Amino acid sequence: MRYSEIDLQCEDIMWFGVDKNGAIFECTTGGIGNVPEFVCMSKETNETLCDYFVKTLSKSTSATLLCEYDEDNELLKDCIGLSEKGIVCYDISEDDEKEGDYVKISVPEKNISIESLPNHIKNLLEDHIVDVDVLTNNLLHVNHAY
Repeated sequence: MRYSEIDLQCEDIMWFGVDKNGAIFECTTGGIGNVPEFVCMSKETNETLCDYFVKTLSKSTSATLLCEYDEDNELLKDCIGLSEKGIVCYDISEDDEKEGDYVKISVPEKNISIESLPNHIKNLLEDHIVDVDVLTNNLLHVNHAY
């Protein structure tokens, strides 16, 4: 099933991508972030990726938080947990000039690459490539599917 434009406005969607160097990253939309076509075309694929990265993948490194959040913030806990698994995390930017873009909020000491993932996850991510280097770019722009 496809994410509709209404779904994107009502849900805070966590989605995953691969940068041009094969590093895995995560974005959280906050109901207002740009969401690429490769995410919108299949809720099931996105949910499978979320389940794998959130519930199945083991922690393998330490994480660094790049911004200040309240310690009770669930987003912060999720991002630190994902970065401890090797994933670079972004959240929707609150800067009006960067509307729809994402800002980096946590990084792993050692990132994981698509090559280290099981084949079934690699296959789901093969069209989730974004032309960005997440290790150097603090701001992420993706074209919105709608």
